[in-house]
Amino acid sequence: MTQKSLFFGLFFAVCLFLTASTLQAGPSQNEDENSRAFDSFSIFREGRGRNMLTGGLGISIFDNQVYYNIYFAPELVFGKVGVGIDLNFRIDEDGHLRKEDWNDGASSYLRLIRYVRYGNKHDSLYARVGQIDAARLGHGSIMYLYRNNASYDTRKIGLEFDLDFADFGFESMTSDLTSFDIVGIRSYVRPLRKTNWPILGGLEIGLTYAGDFRNNTNLIATPQSLYPKFVDGQQVFNPALGHAKGSLNIWGIDLGVPLVRLPMLDVDAYTDFVKIAGYGSGGLFGVSATLKNLEPFLTLSARLEHRIVGDQFQFSYFDPLYEQDRFSEELLKGDTSYVRTRVNELVNYTSPGPGIYADLGASVLNTVHLFGSYQRLYRTERGGQLHLGARFENTGASVLLRADYYKRDIGAESDVFTLDDRSLSVIEFGYYPQPYLLLSIVYQWTYLPVRKDGDVIGYDPIRRVEPRVSIHFEL
Repeated sequence: MTQKSLFFGLFFAVCLFLTASTLQAGPSQNEDENSRAFDSFSIFREGRGRNMLTGGLGISIFDNQVYYNIYFAPELVFGKVGVGIDLNFRIDEDGHLRKEDWNDGASSYLRLIRYVRYGNKHDSLYARVGQIDAARLGHGSIMYLYRNNASYDTRKIGLEFDLDFADFGFESMTSDLTSFDIVGIRSYVRPLRKTNWPILGGLEIGLTYAGDFRNNTNLIATPQSLYPKFVDGQQVFNPALGHAKGSLNIWGIDLGVPLVRLPMLDVDAYTDFVKIAGYGSGGLFGVSATLKNLEPFLTLSARLEHRIVGDQFQFSYFDPLYEQDRFSEELLKGDTSYVRTRVNELVNYTSPGPGIYADLGASVLNTVHLFGSYQRLYRTERGGQLHLGARFENTGASVLLRADYYKRDIGAESDVFTLDDRSLSVIEFGYYPQPYLLLSIVYQWTYLPVRKDGDVIGYDPIRRVEPRVSIHFEL
């Protein structure tokens, strides 16, 4: 066992001890749903706490390769405990199972359990094991909506674990429990909580660390390593002649205070400062507002931030596309290759200047769930980020819609909906001819791993289309 694995194993052992202590002591005052914190993405994502039994037949098309799919994907809820299963048998035209779904040994079978969770984000106790599809720490200035599964074929078993003791607490995550490749921890205190002072009594001070410990993460180009070739605006380089700087480490500090606390309205102000070790730094000032306790009619949360971005810095460095563009290698003739790395892109990221960020999440009648976020930096051509999501899945309606779209490094407005290697997209549209029978089609812009000697050396974007016939029950 490596020293890194031993250290983080001990850390999570302490977490389990604290969990047992918390369950024995009972919920903290923050467990009261009327005072529970929300953020815009939580409002969009939650509201799915129902027992759903889904299974059926479909046709998966991966870059013109056709597979017949038999799948079973129930989501079960027992109080605060939720379990998601994802079982797919993709069979090619010759009657063989798709080998990429089962080529990771025992891990392929463990990953059939998509997740097991206790509670939800912002509860006094929250834990999730399995697929991590929206990890975030604090206000998201270091890690926001990070996904540990860059592809269905490279699924990992990660962990999110948060505890809130009212006076202090922490948020934590790791991308992979077998290797601890990425680890993020935010600890926080509320030093004046017991004073009952207005505004300052709710002061929260947080300290965040996130790191990627893989050998090829912090790899940058040197003058002698550069190739005269650009891919998506990045100059590629020879990894053997590049400079490996070890692990990538990011630190942050944040302050937040409540400005308004009313039965139906919360307003908070906050500020973050973040430093990427060996590179640049940035800061932000933000305000968030939440309309609550109007269920089932409306729940809404929004944020607005002024961001100040220095050279060699990006906010939310661990984002939904981090695993896909962290490191990408392409083989040339012989044993040579060239690579692109996100950190080398960071090195050449100069004078981005100030900008804005805004997001909004809403739930209407517990039926329509919406999310949107946008960043625009004023002095750089490729500083735009867009994330849009929508869900309409009321079991009493005859149609179903699920959509999620993310795009980073947007330059011209014509790039907003261009699908490339800086995009993620999934859309499912369906019709219920009977309450239990769903006819739908899934369109997905996703990624397939590129392997060399069994190791993943990058990801190629692919278009996946899947018509489905599903049996769909709410238990």
